Amino acid sequence: MPEELPNRQSIRCRGWDYTGPGWYFLTFNTKDRRPVFGTIVNGRMALNAAGRMAAEEWQKSAEIRPNLILDEFVIMPDHVHGIVRIVAAGDLPDARTDRGDQQVALARQQPARLLPRSLGAMVAGFKGAVGKRVNILQGTPGAPLWHRNYWDVIVRDELALARIRVYIRDNPRNAHAVLQSGPPRLLGNPALLQRPRLGFLASRGDSTPHGKLPLQPGEVILSGFLSPMERAVFRAGLAARRPMIWVKPFGLAQGGESAAIQTAIAEDRLLILSPFDDAIEAPSARRAVWANHYVIANSTRLAVGHLNPDGMLACLLCETPPDLEILYL
Repeated sequence: MPEELPNRQSIRCRGWDYTGPGWYFLTFNTKDRRPVFGTIVNGRMALNAAGRMAAEEWQKSAEIRPNLILDEFVIMPDHVHGIVRIVAAGDLPDARTDRGDQQVALARQQPARLLPRSLGAMVAGFKGAVGKRVNILQGTPGAPLWHRNYWDVIVRDELALARIRVYIRDNPRNAHAVLQSGPPRLLGNPALLQRPRLGFLASRGDSTPHGKLPLQPGEVILSGFLSPMERAVFRAGLAARRPMIWVKPFGLAQGGESAAIQTAIAEDRLLILSPFDDAIEAPSARRAVWANHYVIANSTRLAVGHLNPDGMLACLLCETPPDLEILYL
């Protein structure tokens, strides 16, 4: 089946049977990304009462759905990540953990098109149950808790499943690293931060850019320039004298000695920023996550050059602000 990339109008994969067997990585964002469920302390989530309710309802989701098996999950301050598996009746385990017999109420306004035992029905039930309980807790009946949509990533194989499990487990620590990194130091032209910024991200696996970037007049290219395609865009931008912002996931003074980079800085076409010590000579996985988070959070628009559909970038994109325009090239 040809891969269909998500967009802001419909982020389900067209033609995919969401009632059939499969693994799914789900992300639910709160409305306006409000930190409803607690806070991060020393790299771990400290759930408040609302967060504990969300965790309880997640566990309950499988109790009334015999075709649903829960996997790794985490409650974050403003979103929830989790992996679920929909199984065929013949694949159900002989014995399942008894977590109680309480029922999860479906969302009051669940769309009629949601099929029983489908992924959408599970999502509606979870979001509706959490929203109802949190509204009672906060004394705000009827107030929307969640962003209206949700993200799903179809997990295609065991390697992708293992990567996503690690992403979920590391989410609080990665978020803590972002929060604790502090304001970045700057090298080059800081005025570029005041211009419209086209963030560019690309998964590993494809090094050739798919045509020209859809830059608008005055836009600056913002990227960590880490993956092969991102580095190709950086080289092309230097050659074409494009204004760029390099979000560096290692020391500010490392790797900035080339003549082309020095010329771009001298001509006010380049800004390099990094919060990391100059002794750090190479990116790590956690610092790469920091760079990509920074690009997503500080882009006016976002362009994705290549996306492994169940890779780390697909996971990160699940945390993008709902009003951020994303262009898939």
